[in-house]
Order: sequence, then C-alpha cells, then structure tokens
Amino acid sequence: MNNKKYLAITIGMLTSSSAALAGTFGTDLNNNMLPATGGMGGASVARTVEPAAAVFGNPANLIEYNKGTSFTFGATFFDPHLTADHDDTTALRNTGTRWKGTSNADDYLVPTVAITHAINSKAVIGLGLTAQSGVGSDFRETSNSLNPTGELLVFNANVGLGYQVTDNLSLGATATIGNGYFQASLSDATGSAHGYGVRGTVGAKYDIGATSLGAYYKTPLNIEYKDYIDRGDGTFWSDDVEQPQEFAVGVANNSFMGGNLQLNADIIYKDWSSARFYKDFYRDQTVFALGAQLTTGDAQWRIGYSHARDPIKRNLPVNEVIGIGGNTKIKSAIGPVPVTGGIVEYFQATNAGAIWEDTVTAGFGYQLTTALKVDLHAAYTLKENQQIGSTKVEASAWQAGAGLTWHFE
Repeated sequence: MNNKKYLAITIGMLTSSSAALAGTFGTDLNNNMLPATGGMGGASVARTVEPAAAVFGNPANLIEYNKGTSFTFGATFFDPHLTADHDDTTALRNTGTRWKGTSNADDYLVPTVAITHAINSKAVIGLGLTAQSGVGSDFRETSNSLNPTGELLVFNANVGLGYQVTDNLSLGATATIGNGYFQASLSDATGSAHGYGVRGTVGAKYDIGATSLGAYYKTPLNIEYKDYIDRGDGTFWSDDVEQPQEFAVGVANNSFMGGNLQLNADIIYKDWSSARFYKDFYRDQTVFALGAQLTTGDAQWRIGYSHARDPIKRNLPVNEVIGIGGNTKIKSAIGPVPVTGGIVEYFQATNAGAIWEDTVTAGFGYQLTTALKVDLHAAYTLKENQQIGSTKVEASAWQAGAGLTWHFE
C-alpha cells in the first residue's frame, strides 16, 4: 500500500470516529489538543513534532525550528460528557432534592494558531493563540437543586524566544496573556464575567546525541472576575481564579529504527493546592505522558498515553463553612446558602468533575508538498465513575483534531 492510500484511510478513520474520547488535566489542556502533539499523548517537553508544541509548551524547543518561518492553523473538536446522580435525602449537605441528568455543556472547538520565525540559526521567536483551560456544566434541564450550571474558558496569546547557547544547550522564555470568561455555578443570581492576566514560562533543553532532556516552569495565571455572584445580601463576589504554577521534565530519543522512531516521556506537576480559588476543591496533580512517532517516507504515525491523577480534593468537612475563594454565602431560590464542605462537594461533582485519568491517543501526519503538512489526531479516555459527597459522577470526553502547517525557508 502506498503513502497516498495510507493518507486516505487514516483521514477517514480519524474524521469519522465517534468513539474517540480524551481528557484534560484538571481544567488545563496543556498540549493535548494540538493537531500533531494530540496524537502523542501531549508529550512534548524534551522534543516536539510540530512548531505549536514549542510555542505553547517548553520554549527552549523553539530552536528546533531554526530555519525559515512556519505557520500552523488547526482546530480540535472536544466533546466532554458528565452525568450526575444526586441524592441528598438525608439533607446533611443542604443540596436539595434527588435528581439525575447529563450535562448539556459540550461541543467545544479548540483553535490552534502558531507562528515560528528563525531570526538566525541560534534564535527563534514564536507566537500563538489557543484555548488553554476550560471546564463547565449545564444541568438546567434536569436539576432543580442550587442551579449546578457554570463555565470557565481561558484563551492564551503567547510570544516566546528560544536561543541556542551551546551546541547542546538551548534556553527559552515565553510571555502569556490569558483572557478568561467565567460564569459561576450554584447561584440563582450570577452573570458571565471576564478578565485577563499574565504568566511566564522559562525552559531548557539539553541534547546528548539522539537523546534530549527538557524542563520548564510556568508561573501561575491569575485572572480576577469582578462581581459575578450575588451573595444574597446586596453584595457580590469578586474572585481571583488562578491556573496553577506548573513544573515539567521530559526525555526524548530518536535512535531507533534508523532515526525514524521518536519516543517521548514527560512528567508534569500541577500545584492546584496553592492556586487561588482552585485550592478549596482541587488537590495537586501529577501527570505522566508517553508518545511515539514513526516516520515512513512522507508519513508520520503517532500513538500516545497519559495518566493524570484526578484533582478532586477529599474529606471535606460536610457541615463546616469553608467557602470558595474566601466567599462563604451564595444566593439561591431558598435564600442565602452558606458554602459548607457539602456545598463544595456538590460543586466538585457537578461543575469541576474532570475526574478522568487514563487517555490513549493516535495520530497521523503527511507531508503533502515540500512546504505543506497535514496532521490529524484522535484520543480516547477510559470512562471514570466516582462518588463525590452525595453525587455519583460519570465522566468521559472525546476529541478529534486536524491542522495544516506551512514552512517557508
């Protein structure tokens, strides 16, 4: 079978699949939804398979694109599924009557726009725009208990620089402006708020023959959302919501099969317990990601796997007022409700339930011309079921993405 037949069959498989599922890391997407890296389980800290992974990941990898200019345009269709079965018949948590339903918050299109330009053989700049964080639920059709409907979306605009210090060592830095949109859950008097914040990333890469070692650090991304919830006493919440600081290390090797097989392995640590707002209901999270790419002529075949420990914070004091983001009351149909540990559990289950852990991925790339390449990917997350407080939660999601990259020298 020739490469054109491989291309036609793979495009058909990836674009027609209705059983491909995938997951985020808490509310963060990282590089999981990029056109090519999405097929590698997101693994891209030490070496990349597309320019966008350096723009939005480890900026030291920008030096891999030290010839000419590249432009990537793509999108990933992401369809999360969240089913909740709530039963607070004992009224211990003050979360209302029994109900069961599936969230209508689904069908997201995550964009990828990235540009790299080689200033010279040792310095490369990168720019890009994508969605980097998101979570949401919509149970309006099935629940009459404290309105468990809300959504958070954060889009990032990045500008970075990679520089080759020695033949082996490259360093990089990225500045990010995040633009966020937030509508809170569990309140009968809330509106959509938006704001922006900034973060920075510094990274390093060291090449030892066919092996590369990489690492980066991302600062927190703090965005303030003003007056978005009525407390019920004529005053409003204003919250700082902080995407967490992040540490990552990775290793990559391409010594196998005559240099045609690239293997990547990453470890990422997300510090949710120090992040404003999230620290009240998320715990720290460690992510392991593996990816492989085999090149056969003009085609690249990719597989990947990731395991992300679920971020749900456990053992909350059910009847103790603990608040979220320092706020201790919300306005509901039954009047002001104190934000106890039981209310926070209800929020975890219905609005922050990114409980999936294990994801498998596949992808395909093809060099259409000397200047134009197409990449496709799909991914599947094993369905996860958990009991969070008085609510049984079942979560899954599927995604499929595609992108085109032009390269000019």
